Formats: sequence, structure tokens, C-alpha cells
Amino acid sequence: MVKARYFDDLKVGDRFKSEPLRVTEKKLIEFAHKFDPQMFHLSRKGAERTIFKGLIASGWHTAAMTMRLFVQTLNFAKGAIGLGVDKLRWPNAVRPGDVLTVETKILDARLSRSRPRYGIIRLRYVTTNQCGEIVQTMLASALVRRRLRRRRQTTDSRRTGRALRESKRREHISHSKRTPPKTRR
Repeated sequence: MVKARYFDDLKVGDRFKSEPLRVTEKKLIEFAHKFDPQMFHLSRKGAERTIFKGLIASGWHTAAMTMRLFVQTLNFAKGAIGLGVDKLRWPNAVRPGDVLTVETKILDARLSRSRPRYGIIRLRYVTTNQCGEIVQTMLASALVRRRLRRRRQTTDSRRTGRALRESKRREHISHSKRTPPKTRR
């Protein structure tokens, strides 16, 4: 398994290539029955009479397999929250027996203005089969957790945040009780 990655581990231009994934006829048909029940996804015989002249995977199945390979390859420590997909294309059909790989390239990386613990990355995915034919391309953006650096604390500075404010509040109250109020003359 690849080490867990954070936003801070990525830079523009980085490329990642997945392990291969074999597409089986059984999985292709199961996905189609559940999510895209069209004749060219459901049976070999029915698909032979279509424009594809044979069984093909749903584009949505291709997208799902691409996502699986992307997640396994980059292994984000706290997950990657999808912000949107642009220009999703399926230039060639995926068929039973194809072996898919995904190459992911980091196109842009910036800190999130609204969520300081996260960065936003812009990605380009290219999914290919065993012959090197492109079967899917897409651009996407994702929110990725930044690596949080722990501050070193000395024994004198261990109280921070709420505990420090509470301590100062108590000090202020105890001082105000001891000091008589000023009177106007």
C-alpha cells in the first residue's frame, strides 16, 4: 500500500500511474443491470446487433473504475472530497477483458481560502486500456486535507486556547474582587 498523502505532499506537474485493473464480463453486466440497463451493456448477444458490435462497459462504470484506481493510487490520508468534474469524455469503448490503468496529473494546487486545513487540487485523469487506447479523460477538482504540523510546547506554554482564556478570566475576576471600585469625586 502506498503511504498516505496530504495536500502538502503534492505539487503541480506530479504524475501518478495506477496498477492495472482487468474488466470482467460478469462485473460489466452486473454494473449495467444496477445502473445503466441498456442492451449494449447487458448481454453479449443483444450487444452484437448494436453500433458497438459487441458488449461494452457503461461509461459510468468506466468512471467508477477510474475513481477506484485513482483513490488506490494516491491514497489520501483523509480522503479527497470531489468538488466537480469537467470535460468527461469516453473516446473508446471498454470491453470485457480490457485491462485499465489511470494516469493522474496534478494541474494546479492552492490553499483553500474558506477551509484553511485543506488545499484544492485540479487534476487530469487519463484512463487507457492494455493497447494504450484512451478510454476516458476528465478534469476534476478536489478538496484534500493538509498535513497539520504540531507545535512544540515547553512546560511553561502548555496551556493554550480555551484553558488560557479561562485562566485569564478567573484572574481578572479575582483581581476585581480584591480591588475596591474607584469613586468619583
